[in-house]
Amino acid sequence: MAQRLRLFDIRVSRIPPLLGLCKDDVPRICDFVNAAQSRLLNAKEAGDESWWGTWAEIAFNVSRDQPYITLPREIARLESVNVCDHPRPVRNSFYEYLQFGNGRLPKHYSTCNPCRQVQVLSRNNAATFVNLTGTPRVIAVYATQAQDIGKRILIQGADNNNQTVYSQDTFQRVQGIFVTLATPFAIAPMQFNAITGIQKDVTAGPVQVFEIDPTTATQTLLLVMEPTETTAWYRRYYLDSLPISCCPSVPSGASACTTPASQPVQVTAIAKLDLIPVVADTDYCLIQNMEAILHECQAVRYSGIDTTSAKNFEKYHHGEAIDLLNGELSHYLGKNQVAINLSVFGSASLERQRIGTLI
Repeated sequence: MAQRLRLFDIRVSRIPPLLGLCKDDVPRICDFVNAAQSRLLNAKEAGDESWWGTWAEIAFNVSRDQPYITLPREIARLESVNVCDHPRPVRNSFYEYLQFGNGRLPKHYSTCNPCRQVQVLSRNNAATFVNLTGTPRVIAVYATQAQDIGKRILIQGADNNNQTVYSQDTFQRVQGIFVTLATPFAIAPMQFNAITGIQKDVTAGPVQVFEIDPTTATQTLLLVMEPTETTAWYRRYYLDSLPISCCPSVPSGASACTTPASQPVQVTAIAKLDLIPVVADTDYCLIQNMEAILHECQAVRYSGIDTTSAKNFEKYHHGEAIDLLNGELSHYLGKNQVAINLSVFGSASLERQRIGTLI
C-alpha cells in the first residue's frame, strides 16, 4: 500500500546498516537522505515533469492592483498556470529581453479590456511575500512560541534615506541590523524604505514580520518564516493583463472597467516542489521511492571515495535510482495515458473559425 514516506520510515529500514550507520544516528542519516534527494531532484534525467510526488496543484488569490504571486519556500517554480479556466503561458526572465520582442511588461493600454490575453512572467526573488505598502515603515517581529524569546532575526534593507543599513554585531560589521525577539513583539530601531533580506535563528515556532505605518499604526503582514527556515528568499511571478474579474462574471450593475481592482481572481497552477531538508522523524521526504533513496545514498557514500572503482559504483547506484524513479512514474501515471492536446485550429472551435465543409 502506498504511503507518504517519512524520515522515520527510512531510519528503521535497511538503509542505515547499508551505509554503516546506527539507526539512532539521526543527524548523519539526515545528511545522506537530504543529499540523495537533492541529487535526484536536480538530476538531468528528471526533466520538466520530475519524479512522482514532486509536483502539486495549488491555488492563489490574486488581485489586479497587486498582480504578483510570491511562492513559499517549498515551491521551486510554476510549471503551468490556469487563469479563469484558461491555461496561460509561463515565461522565464529572458522572454521580455528577446531582440525584436515585445519588451518589458507591463505596458499602458488606452482601453480597459479585462479579457485580454494573460501571461505569467518570472520576476526577481523577493525577501517578503508582499512589498512594503508605503515608505518609510516600522518593522515589527512577533515570536509565536515563548521559548523563542531571546533569539535574533536580521533585517536587511534601505533606511528612510534609501541608504543600505549597516550595524556592528560585537566584533563584526554586518549588513542589516539584528532584532532580538521579545514579548509581545520586537521593533527594529529604525524605519525602512525597502527590505532586501531577512535571516533568523532556528526557532521552535513560526516568526511573523509586520510593517507598521508610523502615521496610522496600521499593521500589514509581510512574511511568516517557518521554524527551520533561516533565510527568506522566495520566487516571484508577475501576471500581465490579469483581469479584474473572470469574464464574463462581473458584479451585477457594474461594468468590467468599474469593478474594484482589489477584487481577487483565483489562479490555479501546477507547481514544481522544492526540497525541504528532513531533520526529524515526522518530516516527509520529497522523493517517495525508498529504494531509489537507498541507491542514491550509496552513490553519495561512494562519491566521497577517491578511487576509480568507487566512481564506477557511484554511477551504477545513481543509474539504478533513476531507473526506479522512472518505473515509479509509469506505475502511477502509466505509459499510454500521457497528457496531449492537439489543437489543429488553435484554441478556437470550428464554429468560431467559420470553417465548414462544402458538399
